[in-house]
This record gives sequence, C-alpha cells and structure tokens, in this order.
Amino acid sequence: MAPKTIIFVRHGESEYNKAMRETGEDPFLRDAKLTERGRAQAAAARPQLQKLREEAGGTAGWLLLSSPLRRALDTAAGIWPEAFHVEEGTRFEIWPELREVVTGCDDLGSTPRQLHGAYPHLAALLSTLPEVWWTIPPAYRDVPVEGDALRDAYQNDPDAFEEADEAAFPARVAELLRKLASVREDRVVVVAHCDLIGELTEQMGLKEKKASGKIRKGWWLSNCECRLLPGFEFKDA
Repeated sequence: MAPKTIIFVRHGESEYNKAMRETGEDPFLRDAKLTERGRAQAAAARPQLQKLREEAGGTAGWLLLSSPLRRALDTAAGIWPEAFHVEEGTRFEIWPELREVVTGCDDLGSTPRQLHGAYPHLAALLSTLPEVWWTIPPAYRDVPVEGDALRDAYQNDPDAFEEADEAAFPARVAELLRKLASVREDRVVVVAHCDLIGELTEQMGLKEKKASGKIRKGWWLSNCECRLLPGFEFKDA
C-alpha cells in the first residue's frame, strides 16, 4: 500500500474554547461555531497550509477531509476555500469518524438537515451523513435530536455521553485508519479536533517533544495549527 502524506489541521477557536478559556466552565452550546478570532485564525493559516502542500509535492491531487462539526467545516472553508468548489485535482469529503471525542456539549453534532441550512452548497455531501452521526447513549436515543432536549440531557448526565463515546472510540479509530489507508489519493489534509487528532496520531505511533523536553505520545495541536506528516505507511488497512 502506497504511503500517505497527511497534513493535520486543528479547527480555530470555537465559542466553547473561548468560554473555557475565560471561565473554565462548559457553556453547554451544541455544535459550537467559530468565534471571530477563530475565523481570523483560519484565514491566517491559509498560506501556511498552501506552503505545506507545495512542500509535499504540489497543490493538485489532494483530498480534503473534515469532521462534520461546524467548527471544523468552517475552518476547512477558511483555510482552503477553493476545495469547497470545483477545483481540478482536488476532492472534499466529510467523515463522521473525524468528529471530536465527547468531552463537552459542543461535541454533540447537528443533523444533516440543520447543516444543510448553514451549508447549502454541501448538499450532496451532507446527504450521505446519517441522521445521527455522533454518540448518543442508549438511555437517551428516544430524545429528539433537534432542539434543546438533547443538550439538556447532556447537561443533566454528561458522564453517560462521555462513557458511551469512550466505549465506541476504539472501533471508530480503527475504521478511520482503514479509510485513510484506502483513499485513492496519496496526499490528504485532515481538518479535525484536538483530542481526535491526538488519539489518532498516538495510534499511528507518532510522538512530539513538549517544551519541557518530555516526549508525549500523539500530536496535540493548538487552534488552527497545521502539521505535516510525510510518507506515512499504514501497517494494516
């Protein structure tokens, strides 16, 4: 199987990130959007991403992947807007497996119908998403997924959501690795989330050196950080 060159990008600052930075408390926003600062971060990261793509062998023949969470979709549009339209040699896909690990209410997603209202130009891609593509514990699967009821359920019982997501996570990562190994492109940009990227790259055997000099498993990116992984060989598809 041919090696893949992958550029990982974490989304820009979201309303959840801003609230946690300022108060340290979950604001209980579902599928939080980017802040004005987050949109500026995405715009500033655009030339950096283009430079990394050029260093990796050119700007054509790439696959752009994004989580369906709005903060990731908005970041993908900010750092590479051309990929959202017809561009020779580029594909764009939305993968539910790239959603964030559930650690806050903002990790509960939006239905395809809701996303279509915000991103009508992505109708064809959104039509392939399941109605519910994020984790809901069995005890709450009868709760309406649109409106405030699911947010209220999370606010009242966050452990149930986080434990259900944790239980399903190994299978999700395995499927994500299989899909990444199987795409026809050998150059991929992945726009996703801090914990998802960190856990995924740890499973891929990657490490990073912290400022203290200690080695940490996985890559843990700051908002809108772009990091290049050249020629990675997947051991098992």
